[in-house]
Amino acid sequence: MSPAQLRILVPLENPHQEHNLVDLAATLAPSPWGELHLTHILTPDAAPQPNIKQALQVSADRAMAHDIGAIAHLEKDEDVTSGIQRAVRRWSCNMMLMAWNANVERDAILSAPNRALTKDIDVDTLIFKEKKSGPVRRILVPFGGGNHALVGVQVAYDLAQTWGAELEILRIVRDTRDPSDPILQRYCSQLAADTRLQLELLKIDAPLTMVPAVDVVPAIVERAQNHDLIVLGASNDWRQEEHLAGSIPDEIAYQVPCSVLMVRSAAANDLQLSRIFWEHTIRLDLTPKDKWDAIAQMVDALIEEKQIPASERQTVLAAALDRERKGSTSLGHGTAIPHAPIPELDGIIGCLGICQQGIDFEGPTPEPVHFIFLLLTPEQNYRSYIPILAQIATLMHADTTHHDMLASQTPAEITAVLKRLPQPRR
Repeated sequence: MSPAQLRILVPLENPHQEHNLVDLAATLAPSPWGELHLTHILTPDAAPQPNIKQALQVSADRAMAHDIGAIAHLEKDEDVTSGIQRAVRRWSCNMMLMAWNANVERDAILSAPNRALTKDIDVDTLIFKEKKSGPVRRILVPFGGGNHALVGVQVAYDLAQTWGAELEILRIVRDTRDPSDPILQRYCSQLAADTRLQLELLKIDAPLTMVPAVDVVPAIVERAQNHDLIVLGASNDWRQEEHLAGSIPDEIAYQVPCSVLMVRSAAANDLQLSRIFWEHTIRLDLTPKDKWDAIAQMVDALIEEKQIPASERQTVLAAALDRERKGSTSLGHGTAIPHAPIPELDGIIGCLGICQQGIDFEGPTPEPVHFIFLLLTPEQNYRSYIPILAQIATLMHADTTHHDMLASQTPAEITAVLKRLPQPRR
């Protein structure tokens, strides 16, 4: 991951008591680039809290002890929701971490104002419910495969690395058949392969547990008994599994004995691959001598199509090559996704190269790479590319995609293949 600046808004309802939330925020923000905005919103109907400015400053000092920049803000607004929305925009925050201070009850989190707020703010949002105090030694991540779960896995991995905690990825295979049924076993193997592919895209090496179960919630709750923290993707990950919207994360949060961190990704929810890789940024006849030349040719293609200025060629190329030197971006299935974080980039820029003869990307498998997806992503929000990686992996997992792309004679035929993937849903 790039050492990009992460600016985290941390709304504090009671700065006198939320020290653990501040500590969690300081852990999430990479030193020395991280920046916390610790904010208390004063509303006309709120009961006054004594020494609120001093309490905010104590929280900021606590964060700065972790070598993290922290600024205390005492803001006035008509309501907390409007105040938080304005704070995100004012300080250009790219993540929000907030506490769930009320009791966890069935449907309570789903209907709460802070859950509704997360859908209106275009930043990754984390909601933390502390149930278990003390050090975190074991983290569980139930994985549903969607955008929120992918960002949740990355967050959990970063926390585990910092804390020296054990990380376990859990995939529930919802099925009524007997575990010995060959069809169910094949289904488990397919889901396991898909999940490992997504973890490999993120360069995450963690144990993966596959559990066949009739009901998702009891299986996750049972597995969470010996863990200190569970990291959950927000509800629409589970909707893709054809469950009642919102019911699974909220029910899990209600039942598990450990602390809960719920993650909602705002990154690239509305971006289709065909909007990133469009006709002018597709090259059907790429003939590089090696992977380094392939990346250079694709950067030049973006300059030719005026997607990036020529004056930035060396900066962009150096970033992409540096990322490739850290480890091959080949993910198997004849596909590679070289990518680079670029400072002050407003959105995601892509170039797709088709290499008919195939080239060696020095990946985990010896198969040649025919399909190269170059991604330039905003350095200030390095997680923005994660959902795009997931879309590419899903699309390229199908053999028919390979055949149709290699047979395409025009860029429009390539974009038609890219459009086969359903549009991401919020």
